[in-house]
Amino acid sequence: MSGFRKVFLLMAVLVLVAGIASAQTTPLQCVASSGSIPPVRSEGIAEEAGQVIITCTGGLATPNGQPIPRINVQIFMNTNITSKLIGSNLESEALLAIDDPTPCASAGVGCQLVASDVPNLSQPLATGSGQYLGGIPASGTPSAPVSARPNIFVGQQVQTNSVAWLNVPFDPPGTTPNRVLRIMNVRANASKLGFVSGSLPTNFTMIISISGTGAPSLQNNAVTVGAVQKGLYFDVVDVDGKVTTAATYNQCEPDTKHMYLRYKEGFGTAFRKNILSTESQATINTIYNTESMFYNPLFVGTKAAGAGFATQATRLSARFSNVPDNVTLKVPLTITSVNGDSATLVGAGTDGSTASTSDGTVALSGHAGAAVWEFSASNEGAASSLFVDVQITYKSNPLPGLGTASVAGNYAPVSTVLTASTSAPVPRFIEDPANATAFTINSCRTDLLFPFVTNTSGFDTGIVISNTSSDPFSTVPQRGACHLYYYGSTAGGGAAPPTQDTGVVTEGSQLILTLSNGGNLGTVATPGFMGYIIATCDFQYAHGFAFVSDLGATRVAEGYLALVMDKDMYDKTAGTTRTKAASETLKH
Repeated sequence: MSGFRKVFLLMAVLVLVAGIASAQTTPLQCVASSGSIPPVRSEGIAEEAGQVIITCTGGLATPNGQPIPRINVQIFMNTNITSKLIGSNLESEALLAIDDPTPCASAGVGCQLVASDVPNLSQPLATGSGQYLGGIPASGTPSAPVSARPNIFVGQQVQTNSVAWLNVPFDPPGTTPNRVLRIMNVRANASKLGFVSGSLPTNFTMIISISGTGAPSLQNNAVTVGAVQKGLYFDVVDVDGKVTTAATYNQCEPDTKHMYLRYKEGFGTAFRKNILSTESQATINTIYNTESMFYNPLFVGTKAAGAGFATQATRLSARFSNVPDNVTLKVPLTITSVNGDSATLVGAGTDGSTASTSDGTVALSGHAGAAVWEFSASNEGAASSLFVDVQITYKSNPLPGLGTASVAGNYAPVSTVLTASTSAPVPRFIEDPANATAFTINSCRTDLLFPFVTNTSGFDTGIVISNTSSDPFSTVPQRGACHLYYYGSTAGGGAAPPTQDTGVVTEGSQLILTLSNGGNLGTVATPGFMGYIIATCDFQYAHGFAFVSDLGATRVAEGYLALVMDKDMYDKTAGTTRTKAASETLKH
């Protein structure tokens, strides 16, 4: 009997020791980690940062029926946090979720349920198991508590670079495998960090702080949540997609010309479509690659209504400036890539304001105008290029102005709002255009040199300039005035005559004059002049002849063709001349 008592006593001691051992818990600790580290556009002001997962283990679960302890979670970033503000008290669309709840059409355990106030003031009670069981429990399970348990919490912007979630219930998981806090819907200003070509990307860095009576220790509180890269490259190319110099067009050759713009992604998700407000992106751990982030349309009427929903898809803009008078620009209504990306011309200005689109004609004001396209389809698996065929049209009546037009490619909308906002568009971008010369319209002219003329010592010079644009070769007729510039002197050492502007020399007609008497089309005499004349005619097919003789041509007579000073308009390899014009250079 005494032996049995000893054995029984020993067994009791073992049971007690085992019970004490089983009551011991592992320390409560949490580790922060980033999910995917997305590339973010260096031009972007409101770029989506990667989600942060805080995984907690151990600790002692709150006893059944007791209030769950609360904690404050705060994040800081190395740039401005620009998540949309969705409330009157700086409520932010940046959200914190407990245990990755699922989107449900109706209430139930584990379904997404938004805390009804910010900061969260509800007092959920523990089940004693360490399981949070967020959402609205099904009838009868668990027995306590029976009230709703929020598991989605809305943040508050507390500094330009900081958001906090206050009074968040945190029940240590105890023997439950773990507790997960997920931070999502954080946007930040990548443009403030910048991008240097050829260098490693600058990182979005987030630091997490947890405080409160039930706060766990947190390891690895600094995580990388984005890599800043250039998102858009822009240039002017030829029809084969090769970078080219700006096209040069002649003023007197009316037609529709073509210029090609190229928008190229810096990485596969630099161009993004958006979703409809009725569509859901509410599966927490899914990468959607649209401009919207985590978004649940069932949150309408809650503190998180609209959280994560973007204002628009990615937009691209082409801004034209210094467009010559009487030139029309027309762009396509839709642009596409070979990878399936597609963007449509929208009625929006580069700053997001309303503008007209009509048939693709660019509305010009003060020689400037813009076109904006918004993506309706995007392929995140390819770095795509989209080409824009810009039609440049002008007529002979009225003639286009002269000059060089420029074009700049940029993301849109452009904004100067670099901090969180209730009204600024999302996404939005800084002014970071890639500028290129679009096209140049040169004057249609011929520059003729009459190297020697005289009306002195009994000599005179006759000049004829023919407009030969009327011919049997289907040449487009041209017409215009000639401008006569005199270089030399008059008898007795006087100054050269002033420049003469003639009347219009029509196709198939001539300007005829002598120095002694003047001539047609309003030309006047320049008696006593000796030197040379440069005639600039506002058409390309001018040819001149000069005849120098004594009066009556009884003793000396000499004729010569005027020299064409321009490059040959038919010789594409000819270099630039001092006149900067191209005209018909006949071989003589």
